[in-house]
Amino acid sequence: DEYAEQNKAINRFMLVLSTLYTLSPQEFAAATESLHGRTRVYFAGDQQTLLQHGTHTKPKHIPGTPYWVITNTNTGRKRSMVEHIMLTMQFPAELTEKVCGTI
Repeated sequence: DEYAEQNKAINRFMLVLSTLYTLSPQEFAAATESLHGRTRVYFAGDQQTLLQHGTHTKPKHIPGTPYWVITNTNTGRKRSMVEHIMLTMQFPAELTEKVCGTI
């Protein structure tokens, strides 16, 4: 119900990330550690790390987790980040596709 009430992609993105962390903090940590760009870090344990690895990153704290994520990426990039995390955490491809399609 909470997810359905979200009318912005960023809010759905943050809720999905929070939920994935809650399901398995260790797997979430491993999945986010392997997710980064050539010069950009997408996830970190603190806001300062994200600010040091890019300009205009708009870091946000992921509720219920010790993680911060950059949020100035487009919706397609947010979907690919969730896809990477879910597949790394070994969720079924069909479920991953369904969740990514709702962001």
